[in-house]
Amino acid sequence: MFTTASTSLKTALRPIAVSCLALSALSACVTTKQADNAAAAAPEASFSLSNSVKYQRQSKEYPLLSAYVYKQATAALPATFENQQTPAVIVLDVDETVLDNSLYQEERESKGLGYSSESWNAWIKREEATLVPGVDKFLATVIERGGKIALITNRDKTLDSHTWNNLLAVGLPLTPSNTCIMGRLPADKDAVDHKYIVNDKDRRRNAVKQGSPACSITNDTAIKGWNKPHNIIMQIGDNIEDFQGVTQEDAYLPAILPEVGTSLFILPNPMYGSW
Repeated sequence: MFTTASTSLKTALRPIAVSCLALSALSACVTTKQADNAAAAAPEASFSLSNSVKYQRQSKEYPLLSAYVYKQATAALPATFENQQTPAVIVLDVDETVLDNSLYQEERESKGLGYSSESWNAWIKREEATLVPGVDKFLATVIERGGKIALITNRDKTLDSHTWNNLLAVGLPLTPSNTCIMGRLPADKDAVDHKYIVNDKDRRRNAVKQGSPACSITNDTAIKGWNKPHNIIMQIGDNIEDFQGVTQEDAYLPAILPEVGTSLFILPNPMYGSW
């Protein structure tokens, strides 16, 4: 009798237990859903921007200085690049020299985040960088006068097509014949010996001078035009290492200064650098 009664009692209680478990699970689901909804509705945390990003994004000084640098660089250009025995070329960096990436910096800082290679590469693929003030008129003048442009960037070379698309999207009159774009390869860093190759752009500069640049965007006509020695008559960047044979650590300013304003031009960039 005891065993039968116990079994009957268990059988009678089983639906109640199952119902309780079902109600508990339902309650848990409702609670979780409410928490998710609350999280989605909660305002995103806001972080203050650094003064360096504010300067680049909001100041009047930044566009004024950048436009002035390019105005001076334009004045230093030859009247024509044609009929020169060795083709002349202007070498420029890309980031904060041609393309303004301060929106990337602002987006990261506003979320309390810093630079990461993953987020940076994703930004490049968005192809949304804008122009550094003054660079459009400068590059247009170089091309109008028959000059050529070498864009030597430390963006990964596999992303050169995205960089090229971005440059065209902002209206620059670039073609494979007048512009060679070269992102960085591991070999560029490995080649640094602090004697012949001082910084990781020197290998690519030497290739331009020797007539063997690995231009990422090209065609048969462009290859023929770039596969000859070129004379680098001007270098423009936002970092001291955008100049050949120089590093942040050993840059001797008295030797560099006489060339600034004639063959070397440097733009303001307080957001990041080799310093």
